[in-house]
Parts: sequence; structure tokens; C-alpha cells
Amino acid sequence: MDGRGVVRRLPLAGAAAAGAVAGHTLAYALAAPEPGRRLALLLTSGHAYWSAAIAVGVVLGLGSLLATLTRHFRAGLHPERRPAGESLGRLTVGLALLQITIYLVQELLERAAAGIPLGSPVDGRLLTTGLLSQVLVAAIIGAVLVWAGRVAEVAGRALGRRRPRRLASRRGLRLPRPIGWVRPAVLLAAGLGGRAPPTG
Repeated sequence: MDGRGVVRRLPLAGAAAAGAVAGHTLAYALAAPEPGRRLALLLTSGHAYWSAAIAVGVVLGLGSLLATLTRHFRAGLHPERRPAGESLGRLTVGLALLQITIYLVQELLERAAAGIPLGSPVDGRLLTTGLLSQVLVAAIIGAVLVWAGRVAEVAGRALGRRRPRRLASRRGLRLPRPIGWVRPAVLLAAGLGGRAPPTG
């Protein structure tokens, strides 16, 4: 994959990281609906870093949205180029795979850090709920990115159509070049069109 491909994939990775955080939070909210029980579960399962993870997820999500808007807006400004859009299904599948991978790695590291053995009933519920949450969040994020990209591209096309009209109107204000007798008359009036006086 060339440099352009890597750059184009960065917003997808940022969106997947943000989605993994959101899906992770949703999974624990569904697995332990009571706030007190959920807080105890988080504290005893290696989630001391979770407030920082939420902050990073918000930043990465906003950055991914901004990058998507910018790329699609530029594509709208230049309609002759290949559209920057991606199908909702393909985007959702890519996000879901990345988010599930991040979620599973997070769970393994959290359990290892907390010294909790795997295979408990809570882990089974969290695994199922977590996978479903990641797919649901991926579908929502994919729909938001596709919709935002289309809106930005339409805005770029509208602005791109207005710019040539402005340039054409400015060019239409130019004065015509002097033709016929106008140029010699102007030169004579300025004293530049006659012959020089004799030198003798």
C-alpha cells in the first residue's frame, strides 16, 4: 500500500478506535445495568485507565469526522476526479472488524493486568454483549461518516460551480482594448503621437 493509501486509512483507524471505546462502554452498561455494580466491575477488571481511554476516543472520533469532511469536500470541488465515497456496507464491515479486534485485545490485556482468570460467567456475557455492541456501533459510525461525506461533497460541488461564475463575471468587467482611431487620438492628446521637432 502506498503513502496515499495509508493516509486514507488513518481516518478509518481513528473511527474504529473511537467506536471500540463506545462499544466497550455500551457492553459494560448492558452487562451490568446497575451503576454501582458496573463501577465495581470496572474497578476490579483492569479499567483504571478508562477515563483517559474515553478522552482519547472522543479526540480520535472528531479527528476522523473532520478528515472525512475535508476529503469529501475537496472531492466535490473537483468533480472530474474519482469520487472519494465508500459504500456503507464495506465501511461498516471494516469498522466492525477493527473494533472487535481492539475490543478483544483490550479485554485480554485488562484481565492480565488485573490478574483475573478468563472463562468466568461474567466474561461470557461480556464477550457476547461486547461483540454485538461493536457491530452496532460500527454500523452507526459508518452511517454517520457516509452521510457526512455526502453532505460535504455536495457542498464542495455547489461552491465549485459558483467559483467559475464569479471569475467569469469579473472578467466581463474588463474594458475593451482601444481600436481604430481611439489609440492615435489618445497618443496625440498626450503629445506622443506627433513628429519630433527638427534638430537643425
